Amino acid sequence: MNKHEVNKSLLSKFTLNQLHEFCKTHKREMNQIDYRDRVILGESDPEIIKKRFIPYIVGFFDQVEIIEFARKHNIPID
Repeated sequence: MNKHEVNKSLLSKFTLNQLHEFCKTHKREMNQIDYRDRVILGESDPEIIKKRFIPYIVGFFDQVEIIEFARKHNIPID
């Protein structure tokens, strides 16, 4: 698996709120993209928004950052 696939797999275990917190913790903004997705797509299902959002952010993070955040916040990633 390449870096993006591994990160995508790890991030998919997060809830949408956890993704928001993760991005804020690492000073990367997701609110504008999330808001735009909701408005343009008329979507309110967090799982669909999360599924569309993860590809936008997957390259911004290292696997170590994702794993550390998951452990700190008790997010099961196994």
